[in-house]
Amino acid sequence: MTGINVDIMEHGSEDAPSSDTAIVRPMRHVRAVRERHAQQLAERSVAGESRSARAWSWVLGESVVSPVTDRVTEVPPSRADIETEIGEADERRLCGDRDHRADGAASVLRWLIGADDRVPVRGQNRGELVGGFGDVVRTPDQIARVLDDARQRRRAEPQAADYLDGLIATLEWVLAERLQSPISGQQSWPVTTGRLKQERIHAEDLIQQVVPSSIGEGRVSAEFGFGFGSGVKASVTWLLGEAVVISL
Repeated sequence: MTGINVDIMEHGSEDAPSSDTAIVRPMRHVRAVRERHAQQLAERSVAGESRSARAWSWVLGESVVSPVTDRVTEVPPSRADIETEIGEADERRLCGDRDHRADGAASVLRWLIGADDRVPVRGQNRGELVGGFGDVVRTPDQIARVLDDARQRRRAEPQAADYLDGLIATLEWVLAERLQSPISGQQSWPVTTGRLKQERIHAEDLIQQVVPSSIGEGRVSAEFGFGFGSGVKASVTWLLGEAVVISL
């Protein structure tokens, strides 16, 4: 198995970030997520002094002062500058420095440079901000590309059939190419975030070989096992942005 990272940007996109920035996200996604983030900060009355708000301004070239270390940098900052800020934020967290924590800023920075695909805002339907749905941060085109790659790998490498069957079944379910969820056999459309997470729990049961006679309202086929469960779990984890790459 090899890990693949689906391109975040479409080739030739007019919405691509400037070539001199470390941002890898389509600018429409950047604007949508930043707006939601600003709204949430306004609700908490912390917009002006927030390090996470400063992270947006800094990476977008609106400020020369970095959000964590307060260094003056080039505009816009380089990826190395951004990674330095993330490293400092992580160090403060690990050292228990409560007064100078910058976890929110680090989350924004990681997302902007593609180091973490989890959208750095709270609330429901975060995936819609980046072309997905619910908490799913992958667009239909990205999901379809991975599904096509998985089908090709399934034909070429039958020894990996169990894992790839789990992955294919999950992605087909999300794209409405199959009505039933891959393990529990539930019929639900559109697929909700809650249903995805429930299916991942069932997958973890399969991986651990803790398989009851039935899961939910659907029967568990004897053919399901570690490999199939691993494929389902990997798919859901990738769909929710908790993994940047997915193994095929």
